Formats: sequence, C-alpha cells, structure tokens
Amino acid sequence: MAAFEKAVEEAKFEHVAPAFELDPVIIKVKVNTDSFRTAVAACQLLDQGVAAIFGPSSPSTYGIVASIAARYDVPHIDYFWRLNEELQADQEPKNPKPMTINVFPDSDMVGQPAHAARICAGALALIHALLHLHYCICVVTSPRFRCRTYTVTPRVCNVALPLCHPVYRGRTVAFPPLQLRRCADDRDDRRRLNDRLPVSLAPSEVTLTLLKVRASSIDENRENVFQAIADVAVSMKWNTFAAVYQNNDGLSRIQKALSMRRKKDSVITIRRLGDGPDYRSVLKEIRSLSICNVIVDVEPNNIIEVLYQAKEVKLLADYCNFLITYLDSTKIPMWEVRNKTTTNITGLSLRENDVEGINWVESAVLYDAVFLVYNALEALNARNKDSNASVTIDPVPLSCENEEKYSAGPNITNLMRELSNQGKITGPITIDENGRRQFFNVRIMDVREGESVQTGYWDPDGLHSIDSEQERENYLYKSIEQKKFKISTKLGPPYVMEVTDSATRGILIEQTRYEGFCIDLIEEIAKLLNFKYEFELVPDGKYGTYDKETKQWNGLIRRLLDRDADLAICDLTITYERESAVDFTMPFMNLGISILSRKPEEKEPDLFSFLSPLSTDVWIYMATAFLAVSIMLFLQARMAPGEWDNPHPCNPDPEELENSFDLKNSMWLTVGSIMQQGSDILPKAPSIRMVAGMWWFFTLIMVSSYTANLAAFLTVDKMDNPIKGVEDLAKQTKVKYGAVDGGSTSAFFRDSNYSTYQRMWAAMMEARPSVFTKSNDEGVDRVLKKRDYAFLMESTTIEYRMERNCDLDKVGGLIDNKGYGIALPRNSPYRTPISGAILMLQEKGLLQDLKKKWWEERGGGLCSKVDQEPTVSSELGLANVGGVFLVLLIGCCGSFVIAVFEFLWNVRKVAVKEKVTPLEALVAELKFAVNIWAETKPVKISKSSGTSSMEGGIGRAASTARSIVGSFLHLDILDKFDKDNSTNNRSDDRKIN
Repeated sequence: MAAFEKAVEEAKFEHVAPAFELDPVIIKVKVNTDSFRTAVAACQLLDQGVAAIFGPSSPSTYGIVASIAARYDVPHIDYFWRLNEELQADQEPKNPKPMTINVFPDSDMVGQPAHAARICAGALALIHALLHLHYCICVVTSPRFRCRTYTVTPRVCNVALPLCHPVYRGRTVAFPPLQLRRCADDRDDRRRLNDRLPVSLAPSEVTLTLLKVRASSIDENRENVFQAIADVAVSMKWNTFAAVYQNNDGLSRIQKALSMRRKKDSVITIRRLGDGPDYRSVLKEIRSLSICNVIVDVEPNNIIEVLYQAKEVKLLADYCNFLITYLDSTKIPMWEVRNKTTTNITGLSLRENDVEGINWVESAVLYDAVFLVYNALEALNARNKDSNASVTIDPVPLSCENEEKYSAGPNITNLMRELSNQGKITGPITIDENGRRQFFNVRIMDVREGESVQTGYWDPDGLHSIDSEQERENYLYKSIEQKKFKISTKLGPPYVMEVTDSATRGILIEQTRYEGFCIDLIEEIAKLLNFKYEFELVPDGKYGTYDKETKQWNGLIRRLLDRDADLAICDLTITYERESAVDFTMPFMNLGISILSRKPEEKEPDLFSFLSPLSTDVWIYMATAFLAVSIMLFLQARMAPGEWDNPHPCNPDPEELENSFDLKNSMWLTVGSIMQQGSDILPKAPSIRMVAGMWWFFTLIMVSSYTANLAAFLTVDKMDNPIKGVEDLAKQTKVKYGAVDGGSTSAFFRDSNYSTYQRMWAAMMEARPSVFTKSNDEGVDRVLKKRDYAFLMESTTIEYRMERNCDLDKVGGLIDNKGYGIALPRNSPYRTPISGAILMLQEKGLLQDLKKKWWEERGGGLCSKVDQEPTVSSELGLANVGGVFLVLLIGCCGSFVIAVFEFLWNVRKVAVKEKVTPLEALVAELKFAVNIWAETKPVKISKSSGTSSMEGGIGRAASTARSIVGSFLHLDILDKFDKDNSTNNRSDDRKIN
C-alpha cells in the first residue's frame, strides 16, 4: 500500500488551491478468500464515510466489494487485471457494476473459464443483497464441484449456502445454476430485487455482446491487453511456438492472444508451469520439442527465476525468442539473464514515466487511479460552483444495515468516465461506459546488453515501430561483430579436407588442421562482416535427413535445431524439406545432379581399319563386280569388231588381226579404274565403252563413299560409351546406378513425380546388392572398381573428381538445378547480412576464383591436356593406318617373289636356247643384274671373241627391238623378229660360202 499512500500524499500538491484533502484508510483482510471478512471490512469503511473504495487485490473477494459499492453508490476503483464477464449473444449490453472503475487496461475475453473464486464471491454478494430484501437463495451444485455449506440466519428465513470451488482441469468450467425462491409475496420487494442485483454469478452477457460487435468492425477498437499481446506475437511471424503460464488468469491472457490471429498451420504448445519453485521439467519438455519461440505469462516475482531455469536447460539460448506478457518489464532486470547470449527477449511496458518507489504495474495503476479520483472530485466541485443544484461531495457514514447511499458517488464515477486523463505513470486513461479503461499505450521493449530499448509501441490503432531500418541494421551488424560464430561442417573434398603436408596451413579443429573451399569462403565472409568464428565437425558425419518414424533430424540440421551451432556449411544442398526446419542463405554455388561413370576402355585400333568404312558384304560384292565386269569386257571385246586391230599398220592386208582386251588387259583396266589411276588400254567399240562407263560411274560412287566414310572412321572419338544421358540410363538394365543414402540426390528421385525418375528410384530400391552408398567417396570408388555401375551426384563434385582422375567421366547434362547454401537456425537475424556478403563476393568474382583454386590449382588439372588433345588435332597414328602399310609391304614382297620366278624362268630359257648350263646362264644373268651401270643387255651369252662383234650387233638389234616393243604383251612380235634375224643370218652365210 506504499504506492497508495504515496499517491494520496502527492495529490495534495496537484492543485495550487485544492478544495479537498484526501485521507487514506486501509483495512487488511488476512485471508484473501474470506468473503465474509472482506464484506465486514467494506462495511467498516462505509461506516467511516469514504469517497471511494480501492481494491481488493484478491479476485476471490473482489465481487463482494463491488457489490457493496454498487449497493450504496460508492465509487469502487479496481487496479488489477480482471477477466471480463461473459454474456449471451442475444442479450443487450449493460454495466453489471455501475460504480466500479477498473483503471487497469481492459481485457476482453471470449469462451474462457471464469475464475472459480469469483463464483463464490459473487454468491456472497448476491446473498448479501437478498438478505436485505428478505429473500432466500438456494444454490444447486454440480457433481464436478467440491462444496462446503454455511448456514446464515437472516431476519426472515434461514439460507443454506454451498460455497463452490470448481476443480479446474484446463477446460471451460460449467457454472452451477441458480434457483431463487421468494420468502414473502411482495411485489415491491421483487422490484427492489431486480433493481439491486449488480453482479451476476454466471459470466456477464453484456461483455460477450460488446466483444462481438467490436471484433466484427474490422479492428476499429482493439482496446485490450490481449490484443496487444496478440499483435506483438503476430509481428514476430512465429509459425511454431510455446506458451507457458502459471495461473488461470495467465491462461486466459495467452488463449486470447493465440485465438485472435493464429494461422491454420501454426503449431502451438501450451504448458502450465505450476507453483514452483522448480520449473525445469516443463522447460525441458519444451526444449525437447525443438521449440525456440516462447510466450511467458507468470507472476512478476517469478519471471527472473523462470528465465534463469530456461537458460539452464538451454531453452533460453541463441536464436530463441521470448515474449514476456507482464506489463512492466522495464522494472525487471532481464538483461542480466540474457548476458552472453543473443536471445531475443521482448517485453511489454505500460509505464511511460517513472516514479521512485513505484516498481510494479499494479502499483503504478493504483498511483494513477488516486489522481484520477482526485481530479474527478475537483471537477465535481467546480461544477457545483457553476450549478444551481449542487451535489454534496463530502462523504457521510453509511451502514450496511440501512439503505442510505452516497449521493455524490454516481457523479464521481460519471466524471471519471468523462475525463480523459494523462496518468502520471501509465499514460493516457480513458474509461468507457462500463467502467473499463479502453485507451492506453503499451511500449514494446527489446532487452539488450545492460538495458531495455523501446523499439515500438501498441495503441488502439495497432502496432507501431519507432526505430528506423537503419538503426536496426546498425544494431544487427554491431551484434555480429561482438559474436563468435560456431560453425558446424562435414568432411568432403574440396569443401573441407584434412591438411596432411603442413603444420601451419589451414585452421585447427580438434587438434587437426583442415582447409578447403568452405573454410576460405567463411574467411572471406568474416572479413566483410568482421566477426570471429570457430569450426566443428558434425559428430555423426551426416548432412541432415528427417526420419519420419522418430520425427527427428540428424547431421548438420540437428546441430542447428539444438542451437549447438550458429552456421552449417559444406556441400549442403538447399531443399524444401530442409528449409522447413532451418533457414538458408542465398546459394554460394549453383549446380545440378549428373551421372558419374568410368570412361570406357580405349579400343585398340584395328590393323585393317581402312576396311571399316565398308562392310564385309560390300567388299565381297565389289570383288564379285570386279571379276564380272572384267569377264564382260573380255567376252564383249572378242565379240565387238571394233576391238580387233591390224598388228602391222604398214601392211594394209594383214593375214591376221589381234585384240588388246584379253583377260589380263581387261582386269588391268578395271583395277586401274577402281584405283583412280586409269589405263593405257582404252575401249573403242560402243558396247565396250558403255560397260567401261558404267564401271567408272560405279567406281566413282564407291570410291567417294569410301573416302568420306574413311575420314569419319579414322577421326571419330575413340571411346565407346553406350549411355549418353539419364534417359539411356533409365532404359537399360546392364549398368546399375545409385546415390548417397539419405542425401538430397536420393530425396530428389524419391519425391519426383516424373515417370522416368520414378522408374529409376524403383530400380535403385529393388537392386541387390544395394546401390546406395554412405558417402560420395564410396560411390566414386565403386564406379572405378565396377564398369557396370554409375553414380548419381552433384555436378560440381563430379567436376572436382574428373580434374584428379582421368578414368572418370560425366555423362549427359544436369538432371535438375539447385544450389549449396549456408544453413542457419530458424529466424536467425544473420541470414540477410551473410547473404549480402555472398552476393558481394559473387559480384567481385571471388567465388569463381575460389572454385578455380580448389578445383584446378590445388591438385587438379591432371586431365585437361589429355582431354584437349583430340579436339585440337585430328592426326592419325600408325595404329590407325598400319594396315595400309601392311598391304603395301605384302604387295611389294609379292611382286619381288614374282620377279624372282620370272628371273629363274628366263635363266632356264637362256640355258636351253644358248645351250649352256643353267649355272652359267644364272651367273651371267646375275652379273648383268647387279651391274647397275649397264644400260643395255645382250641377247645371247658370248662364247668367243670372233663372234662377239656380230653377236653383239645382233644382240643390240634384239635389245633395240625389245625396247621398241616395250611390252610383254607383244612377245609374239619379238619372236617373229628373232625368226627374221635367223633367216637373214643363214642367207648371209650362204653368200659368204
């Protein structure tokens, strides 16, 4: 009551010439649920003559005092939070307590359980009124209530009163019906009864009707504490949160806040803390649900203890949000609990000014209520001076046994409703016709290091922000600089790798040094945002998968949900499922799923690859056509007259004709044509020319086709891969394919609606042994060891592997498009700054430089030259054209063998003709063959020097004749020439003789 006495004392100085002096009278009731003693105390106050009654604070005895005040028209001032009474939808609104003014901010409520003690207090109030009217009341109770009975002896009749205490189980309580029976048939008494019942035991119908009208008017009048709490909660955009309360009034406030603006898909958990002092069990349960947004409605004396215990169980931790519904949070040192955490604690404050010694919101409201009553008295006094009909303001002693009333009471309460006063502490005060405070401001306080800072305020027009965007951004970046981020990661080259060749390179994680793309990326972001960090390896080595059976996440996502890490970075794919649990920055790398397979073995070039352009059947058909055309030329040439020529052009009447197209010459013509070399024998007859022309046309097409196809065969890629893309992979069954078990790639095929991907997922699930792997490394090893296995993984990882292993190949394009991002806890304030830093690094080209560094420069680039050689040059190796050289060699060897046989056959002929031994003929022919300087060859082997000249001349003549003939096809002419020479020699011999 220090606030009450302080207000009464300071009211003396409110006006320069005050007309009244307030005198405080305080009576305390030891048992706050004893309505009889409270009623007696109220009657004692009336006996002393009071201008207004303040209190009581107990909800159990509040009703009896309000009833007595209404009975004798004494202003009743309430300064505690009260649950408004409920009324039926079809009932007209009215004021159930015309003399009661509640200066505490109004609380409208729909469908909430009334406080149990208020029923009993209301029952006593009703009995008190009925006793003075000589009526009796019987209260019929329900089996759900525990009752105790008092016997009251009035003047006319005895009344048995069961005092009912409902057993509250978290549900709406059904109230006992009332049955009235009149003890005397008196219409005047009945009329007085109807006029003097200011309190209803059941929730008031007026309140319900009024609330419905306001709720349907598009939020024109949102004048209640519930609405303020609801608006603040909605502004935080919580999808999932928990609400904890300590008593039934707290539950009412929370339920109102939740029911007014709640999304259909919101998950809300409500728990009662109990009387304490240990609340850890409930707080642990909330933390086990991975809930990080909490509304706290507890007694103000317990707020600090609840927050400390929440901190002990790691519920009050980084990235968690707490909303404290107590309306004077500035007087509670919550920043001490928040110390060394980034927990967002939001408080509410009705206090606009501070007065020394006033530390609780009820005390502040009581302080302002005293001044409101005092100003009403002064205003009434001023009206009395200006009015002819004055009202006696001075209070007179009243008795609960009489019907005399305080004449100025209704005027004072009406003036309190009319005056719009500015409270000394709690700001504007406006009282409506029902005695409720409608207009008030609630300040939104953000608890920070060592202080609470106002970030906005709530009034009947809604929620307003007073801090600018720049101020919020500056505070955010300042908090980033003061924070040391704990970053969880997972091993996987080149993102995070262990350093094995240096003791100084990289960063230290648990006595081991690591380096990689992600570590360099965090370093660049830290330089831009100026924060400190430390890395950890995720204990289970998982990316993060949701188990539908246990309803739990693992891996990196689990670390973020448990608030054991501030960031999670590795080759972590951004998926819808993961984004439903945590937040992601913008992608720092874009990629897609692709197929990793082993390069097919390089084929050994075929020795006779020059035959490949044409099939074996075509070669057979060409050989057959060659023979057929050659025979046709031979036969048709013999039939054609134009092909028979005079062997001696000088002899006009030759005895015989000769034909150039014998079988050998015919074959020579066809071979020369197909080899594109021509021939010295050309057809003259039309039929032969037609055959030759058709053959030349045939050889033109075949040789051109062969040449074109030969170039394609010799320059085509030497690798033979039957799978060109994902469609080819899905259609075949020989090559098995798989992915990392539980990874984003597996989830993509599992959740896809595309028929091809569904078929692939079914094939992967049915494959035995399993085609899934525990990691990318295992999948790559499996590809290298088995030629009939393909691995589905991210394209960037495939590119990294291909830079270091030339046996690996990426098949086809990207199956989907996605990205790697940095994961953060849900609603993390650092998401926007880190995304901005990533965007800045991307614009500067640093992300591409980092990728080039870790993909190519650090151990990569091994296969780049090998891969580029086939595209830069199309040169053919010896292995490709070796068959041509072999054919040439065989042909040359064959011709040499034929030459040897021709030489030996000639030696035999010479030996027979010259009548020398074969050895002599062989030696003579060999000597001549090895004599490379000899340009002419004698016809006969010389036996003596005397005949050598003549024989030499004859030999020279024969040699000349052979040279003239120039062809082995005219050997018959040469023989004839030899015969002529022999005849001439015999004639000369005869002449000599």
